[in-house]
Amino acid sequence: MKKIKIIFLILFLGFFCPFHSYAEIIKEKETTNENSHFNIFLDFSNNINSIVKKEFSEGSHFSEDYLNLEGIGKVNDKISYRFAKQFKKIENSEILDLAYLKYKWNDQLYLLFGKQPFSFGSMEYANSLYEHVYRYSHVHKNRNNSIGLSFIYLPIKDHELQFQILNGMKNNKENMVQMVQNVNHPMGYSVNWNWSLSNHNKSIQNRWSYSIFQENENKKFWKLLALGSKLNCNPFTIEADYIFSDEDIEKNGNITKILRSCNNDYKHTASVKYETYLVKLKYNFIPKWNLIAKGVYEIGTSKKGINDVLGENKLFKKAYSYYGGIEFLPIIKSDDLSFHLVYQNQIINYILDTIKKENQNNHFLVLGLSYRIKMI
Repeated sequence: MKKIKIIFLILFLGFFCPFHSYAEIIKEKETTNENSHFNIFLDFSNNINSIVKKEFSEGSHFSEDYLNLEGIGKVNDKISYRFAKQFKKIENSEILDLAYLKYKWNDQLYLLFGKQPFSFGSMEYANSLYEHVYRYSHVHKNRNNSIGLSFIYLPIKDHELQFQILNGMKNNKENMVQMVQNVNHPMGYSVNWNWSLSNHNKSIQNRWSYSIFQENENKKFWKLLALGSKLNCNPFTIEADYIFSDEDIEKNGNITKILRSCNNDYKHTASVKYETYLVKLKYNFIPKWNLIAKGVYEIGTSKKGINDVLGENKLFKKAYSYYGGIEFLPIIKSDDLSFHLVYQNQIINYILDTIKKENQNNHFLVLGLSYRIKMI
């Protein structure tokens, strides 16, 4: 019943509420002069985190959660480019996280070639990097971008269709140990529909997609359906997402690790399905200040039986996350600089008696800032 209600809410927002152009929304996020041939930006986020896990405080610590160098520009009226390097911890060996060219065939057709972001739907995926503190990180299982080709078609005003072809995604290293490497060049495909409507001060934005990725093992796939809508009704903004992830080889490896810790003889990788429901409310109660509330509900179901521990098509996990926070934007009509104070409660309940000891009730308190600087 909850699934039906959330999907109905997304479709209602998509079809019956007024809105404005997806392309215009993207332009509002850009601080780039679109006539400039070369722009360099530096994005960074710093936080003080206080964490309580399993009723024990891990204390407070200062962290640099995000540091990104980005270049955006135009070669000529037909060709533009973008490259980005995110400086993470030492395990990140990527030379560049983004590096692609965009070619304007005509006013309706564009081509993207190179290392590019996935064309996933949902508002959770589309949100600005500055809002990473509010993100539910488990939704999109792989944040490493791939090399490929995208066709972007604008059939009518405020509608964008994108078809994307990518080389295979990187798998969890622990999962790959057990995999038969009999697909040398796995590929992935996504179809994305971004569209919007507008009427006076009310607007709605939609990001819907379906993706399928071949795994390294033959006849193993990852399928992702992502539906998201955003209703702007000043001073309120409401986002609703439904994300369904069908994984022949579990992407994040969480339940696989737990099962292996409980049974030393279990050497396989779990085959699972995850459904995630997200609702987010932002209230601009006074200029420069926003109140943010967010709720996330996720369920995990097995696709195949796992020894005597887990049966086929059995529910094994329920997870809840609650966010509440306040955001301060010193510069009106710009999110290039923001300060935030956020509280998150994450509750994970495993249904199986043998793994209930892995249940979690974690609390996070984050005080930080995000800043985007135009260097050149």
